Amino acid sequence: MDITRFLSHLQDPQKKQVDLMTMRENAIAKNAIEHIRLAENVLNQRFPNWQFVKSRRVGSKPTDAMFLGKVMHFDTARAAYIWLVERIAEVNPTLFTDVRWETTGYVGVGRRRNSDGAARNYFAKSPAKLFRQTPTLAESPSNFYRLTNGWYVNLNLNTRENFEILCRFSRVSGLTHNQDWDWAVIEPTEQLHNSRCRTQLATKLQKEIDEFLGQQPSTDA
Repeated sequence: MDITRFLSHLQDPQKKQVDLMTMRENAIAKNAIEHIRLAENVLNQRFPNWQFVKSRRVGSKPTDAMFLGKVMHFDTARAAYIWLVERIAEVNPTLFTDVRWETTGYVGVGRRRNSDGAARNYFAKSPAKLFRQTPTLAESPSNFYRLTNGWYVNLNLNTRENFEILCRFSRVSGLTHNQDWDWAVIEPTEQLHNSRCRTQLATKLQKEIDEFLGQQPSTDA
């Protein structure tokens, strides 16, 4: 989003504190310095105590992310998640164009079936398509983010779901957990904070993807 449009969104009086904070988080994930400064300026003007509130906000979990040797620290798990999705998508743009990834139910549009059979989208071309089953979620910018490639990512997920998506994204992109990337939520009660737990889950998911790929016909000429 260009800086003028970003500022216009920030200055929208309908935007709540959580919306502005999410815009700042998204800017951090993009390493958009000017956007970050604008977001913080507006937050300081409208919500002087936003930093204190942020530290107590439910779901705010400092997270370290690593990608191809570069390590970044983020104030929230979702900001680190967005950053990694963007990095992996740069390595493998076919994540959002190859129909094989759509049919896995894990990557691409990333549909997951709930117990009632309803599909939950992880990625879509619009917020409305992300939340077909719960359209009210599409009304709040805190529930989604527009990636550089134009796709929207569902942010209304728990940390395990985020990690599983990253594992599947990376595997079909030729990247290996712990060697090429990591996503470490810094929270004592977080089930994935332990490197061994993350490695075990990543290995399990990588095996699933490998089995799926082994069943698919080659698309190479």
